[in-house]
Amino acid sequence: MIKWLPGLLVLALILVLGLQWKDWPPGPSRSGLDTPSTTGSSAPVGSEPDAAAQLPSPEPKDAYASVTDRPLFRPQRRPEEEVDPDAQASAEPDVATSLDGMNLSAVIITPTLVSAWIQDPNAPKLRRLRIGDDLEGWSVQTILPDRILLERQGEQDALILRDYGKKPNPAAPTPVPRRPPRVLKPADFPDQ
Repeated sequence: MIKWLPGLLVLALILVLGLQWKDWPPGPSRSGLDTPSTTGSSAPVGSEPDAAAQLPSPEPKDAYASVTDRPLFRPQRRPEEEVDPDAQASAEPDVATSLDGMNLSAVIITPTLVSAWIQDPNAPKLRRLRIGDDLEGWSVQTILPDRILLERQGEQDALILRDYGKKPNPAAPTPVPRRPPRVLKPADFPDQ
């Protein structure tokens, strides 16, 4: 009898679970669908009423004029001025044409690859350039072992590779201005 007891318990648990899951999942709730609609609409019984029709109508835009006249997240609390799209399209963007601050860091010339690495002071990473690439409006024309030649609208410029193996010429030391020696006067000595 004791050997059969665990088997009977397992069988009873399976039977209880089967009875509980017999009607699972429960069907949709039918409460409120059999009663006639209180809104007076002629919707057929058993269909859901339109939720958008039950919402109140929105207020007109004029009710929010104070918000649009003084936008909360603008520092001056003034609406954005309308810009004429024709005037905006005709204005040409100012392109930084100066190569000041650009530093040619490396030049790589192999039988299959010619490239140069530029350090832009506004960017944290080095930028790789190849012949024909664009650099701040300048087009890379030629990459030589010690420089790259750039062209923009007929104007030409070059970035030269700095030779870090050579020590720069030391700057002449600036002379320290000498002050004339101080002459002591009898008035400078304390009375003894």
